[in-house]
Order: sequence, then structure tokens, then C-alpha cells
Amino acid sequence: MATLLSRPSPRPRPGRRPRILLWVLVACLAAVVIEVGAVTDGFGIGSLLASRGPSSSGSPGPNPYGEEVTAVYASLSGSGAGSFPSLEGTNLCLIPACPATPKEDTTYDPPVAGMWFFFNVSNVGSTGAYLSNFTLTTSGSEPHLFELVAVKCCYAGSGASSYGEVVTSVYFTSSGSGSYHGLAAYAIAASIPDDGPTGYALYFNATSP
Repeated sequence: MATLLSRPSPRPRPGRRPRILLWVLVACLAAVVIEVGAVTDGFGIGSLLASRGPSSSGSPGPNPYGEEVTAVYASLSGSGAGSFPSLEGTNLCLIPACPATPKEDTTYDPPVAGMWFFFNVSNVGSTGAYLSNFTLTTSGSEPHLFELVAVKCCYAGSGASSYGEVVTSVYFTSSGSGSYHGLAAYAIAASIPDDGPTGYALYFNATSP
């Protein structure tokens, strides 16, 4: 009588169990990496990329929004004001023409946004007269946003360096003497806030006592 032999069970393929263990290990490591990444905000990479990307407040510098000066209006008071019509309600921002964008001035620490404006003044009166007490104000909610650094006299060439010296007052002889001076003024702002499409107007004030 034939004896039935039991069929041997298949043996696991060589290397199958170690491979399964390897995948289990990889899955565990992946879980740990994801957990650590979540806790550390992506290992700090997100913060690093954010710091290198464009800022939501604009580009860096004292004029991050590229704001413009739309005009520089002159105002003159005092007994001799009528002798200087070129300073009564006129726009001095002709060279360079406004609107003009204040540029970064790295001679200051920290840098500021600055701009020169140049203007010519004649005395049409019959007597000599002074101009003095130069001040500057700014349109908008911050009247002292721009600071008047200096007024220089007098024109002797081209560019700001062609103006002789910083002055606090200038004397003009009578119109019969052909009294005429070219002046330059420099204004700065530590940081110019966003004013949308409006920009900023400056007001140059002086007196002629």
C-alpha cells in the first residue's frame, strides 16, 4: 500500500525578510524626519527662503517703495518778499524735473534718501535785500519727513559741487545792479513710507526781512 507523503511547505525566498525589515526601517526614519521637520518649520528652510525672497514691505533701503517728490513749492515772507517773485508759490523742482525719486545716499550711516534741487533767484526790487531762514516741510501726515540739510550759493558751473558754500542767508543787491544768484538745496529723509500713487510735495520756505 502506497504511503502518501505530505507536501513540504514552500520556503521563503532568500532575502525577503531582510528586505521587508529594510522597508520598515525606511518608513520609520521617514516618519521621524517628517515629525522633526514639522517641529522645526522645515528645518528652518522656510524662514531662510522667506528672508531671501522679496519683502512684503518693498525692496530694502531708505526709499523702499520708490516714492517720488512731485514738486518743491517756494514760499517767501517778510517785507522784502515782493522783490523775489521767483520764490512766491513757484515750483523749484525744475532741475531735475519733478516728479523725481530721492536716491540712496550712503555717505550717511545709516543711508538716507536724498535729492538736490536747483533754482535761480533775482531781486527785482529797487533796494538790496536778504534771503534767510531757509526751512523745509513735507506734504502729508509727517511735515518733517524731509529735512533741509543745506542751501548752497552760488552757481559757478554745473552740478552741486559747482556751488561755492553752504549759506544761512544770501544778500542780493538792487535790481539795477543785476543781482542774480543760482542756489542749490539738499533734502534728505531717513525712511520714506508708502504713499501710494500720491507721492510727496516739499515746501521750501524763506524770509526776506
